[in-house]
Amino acid sequence: MCFFWIATVSFFKLLQVLIISSVKFILAPFISLGYGFSLVQTIIYTTIGGILGILFFFYLSKWIIKLYYKYCPVIVTYFTGKQKESRIHKCSVRKIKRKKIFNWRNKFLIKIKHKYGFIGIIVLTPIVFSIPLGAFLANKYYSNKKNLLLYLSLSVILWSFIISSIFTFIII
Repeated sequence: MCFFWIATVSFFKLLQVLIISSVKFILAPFISLGYGFSLVQTIIYTTIGGILGILFFFYLSKWIIKLYYKYCPVIVTYFTGKQKESRIHKCSVRKIKRKKIFNWRNKFLIKIKHKYGFIGIIVLTPIVFSIPLGAFLANKYYSNKKNLLLYLSLSVILWSFIISSIFTFIII
């Protein structure tokens, strides 16, 4: 009975590390080391969670973008009263131009995209952006790049090793 309890608690700790590393990657090594996992276990668990998060949010964002472009003309037609011209219609083109509101985060994302481009989004996804936002940006702007998921996964592996090592040496 005691062994079952310990195994269950360890499983839920592992599951929590995987979920946190798939959403907000930079917190996961700290939590994993706090739970008592070793450096190698932390690197493995956060890497697996980060890669699973990238796969999940990349394909989810692909589906959301596809739905947006599929149903966007219908929504514009409904509110404007005009027939849609084609199946592919950009929703950002409207008669009423709204004033764009730029906050610090939007400005930062645009600066990263224009200044660093593909490499910037790949490198900064696990640590600066969250994995869902980074996967969405990579899919939105660079979905035609070959091996995009491979590059995102390599970035997660590299940052997992770096962050876990830094946290290990800080704790010890």
